[in-house]
Amino acid sequence: QNQLIEAKDEQVMKLQEAVKGEVRTVQTEMKTFASVLQKDLKSQTKEVKSAASVFSAKKVGEAVKQVVEKEERGKNVIMYGVPEEGDQLLEACVAGVLEKAGQKPRISECCRLGLRRDGAVRPVKVTLSSSSTVVEVLRNAKMLREEECCRRIFICPDRTVEQRKAQKGLVDQLKKMRTDHPDRRYRIRGDQVVVCEDSVP
Repeated sequence: QNQLIEAKDEQVMKLQEAVKGEVRTVQTEMKTFASVLQKDLKSQTKEVKSAASVFSAKKVGEAVKQVVEKEERGKNVIMYGVPEEGDQLLEACVAGVLEKAGQKPRISECCRLGLRRDGAVRPVKVTLSSSSTVVEVLRNAKMLREEECCRRIFICPDRTVEQRKAQKGLVDQLKKMRTDHPDRRYRIRGDQVVVCEDSVP
């Protein structure tokens, strides 16, 4: 009977050792898995941070570019209909048009836009000293309608491609509303077409 008990005790001890061995193996595998997972997470975190850094730098760069472009465009006006009489006379011609509009601003630069084509009058980009001067010029541009020599000359802000598309849409809408309701007067105000109050019955 003692031998039987000793044999069972030995079996139990062997079983315990086997269990302990399995536990140690599992623990080792878990530690290895945790280590690999941690390294992988660190690697992915670095990649995410790097991508975020690049993304942020790109967004900041685009924002700065837009601000600079807006600032530069804010000092420009575009003139349409200025006769092509030679580039050497361009600045004097532009100054004359602005004077007809009651303005004598300092012209920093002016140039034709686009390639010369027979029968086509290219617009003129005019750079003035400040954006506030541009506001005054645009505000008084309507005075050109009172001058016979300037009635076909128009002064507009220096718009981006997207802004020009939006403005064209507004102009098309304005023409349609004037055609559909000839008894009313319409105008473009901001980014929409509105009816003039004095034309409402």
